[in-house]
Amino acid sequence: MKRFLLLSAILPLLIGCLGRDSSRPADMPPLVPCTVTILSGGAPLVDAQVTFHSGDPNFKWSPSNITDSNGKADMVTYGRFSGVVEGEYAVTVTKVEREEFDPENPPRQVRVFTFTDPKFIDPAATPLRIKVEGRKTDETFDVGATERTVLRMEDAQ
Repeated sequence: MKRFLLLSAILPLLIGCLGRDSSRPADMPPLVPCTVTILSGGAPLVDAQVTFHSGDPNFKWSPSNITDSNGKADMVTYGRFSGVVEGEYAVTVTKVEREEFDPENPPRQVRVFTFTDPKFIDPAATPLRIKVEGRKTDETFDVGATERTVLRMEDAQ
């Protein structure tokens, strides 16, 4: 009986602490719903990482998400809060794949391939820009034809 009382006293505290972890940060500005569609030569680019980058080096609310089978990504801030802080952003699109290279002969290496032009990976070089204002924002970007290109080699772990 004592264990039950102790558990019933501690359980609400544990749940309360866990609940705080998923709550919205007090200093987070309001978020605006935002969906981007990424195309490659007019076709949806599936499983691409889309990230918004602010020009402010102190900005901590950069949203991102992965495109679905239609090339759409509903942007999420901090990985769990739907929407985007109002502002202007550079948009990067990254789709990479890793493949072990010659696993029979050490040193083992992994080739990292990109499916988009490398300029879309670099926030300073990407030509993609978006402005998010007080209402739902929907934008479509076409990153052109994609091809599997070696981006870099990495040592296999």
